[in-house]
Amino acid sequence: MDMRKGSVYFDTNVFIYAIEGHESHYQWLSELFQYIASHQIMVVTSELTLAECLVKPVKDSNQAAVDGFKHHIQSSESMQVCPVTREVLIRSAHVRNELNLKLPDAIHMATAIEHGCLTFVSNDQKLRAPDGMFKLSIGDDFEQLS
Repeated sequence: MDMRKGSVYFDTNVFIYAIEGHESHYQWLSELFQYIASHQIMVVTSELTLAECLVKPVKDSNQAAVDGFKHHIQSSESMQVCPVTREVLIRSAHVRNELNLKLPDAIHMATAIEHGCLTFVSNDQKLRAPDGMFKLSIGDDFEQLS
């Protein structure tokens, strides 16, 4: 599967690792971001991602982290942050049934499907992608995709 043929969906954990600066994933994420930029690939995520990322900073009263996530998780030239629409929610019910996912994961997957993503990047080992979509885990060799 070639990531250049479609958008790439980023699950919540990708943003947490990147924004919080997890050293064990830094090199791989840095290379992935360079790959995406050089191939002009659009990143897609859901507004649900922002809500999930804010849970710990809000609990810890960490306003700097809250501001960091709010700053980084917004639509730009290279990233589309998609609303949780009625269509996404309806599709998420089907995805949840088909792939046996929890509702938040089904919403992420439904958003990816609705926006034509062919690659889903997540470090959630239990998460499955539907037929026709490639799941890329942190640490996988993404260069083989081109």
